[in-house]
Amino acid sequence: MEEQPVVDLGAIRGDWNFHARYVTNALEQTLKRANKLWRELKANSAATDEVPMDDALMEEFIEACRQTRALTDDVLLLRETKPARPARSSRRRKATRKARK
Repeated sequence: MEEQPVVDLGAIRGDWNFHARYVTNALEQTLKRANKLWRELKANSAATDEVPMDDALMEEFIEACRQTRALTDDVLLLRETKPARPARSSRRRKATRKARK
């Protein structure tokens, strides 16, 4: 059995925001492509509420769906590796409270 490649989570944490923006954009573009292909399939159908199952366009649609699924895995990975936000300084809050009085 072939071993799955290991993801270096430290590399992702290095620039988490860049990866999050990349995955968001890739997911958005793939969903647009899948929707466009679905509309084309429905337009090419011979019967209402039915799409051609053996069309080359269907293969493209299936591939777009597979890519969407892979990108959702990336979203889950990014969610698990999201860096914690640094804690705010308590000095700043105290200074703000004094200024309001």
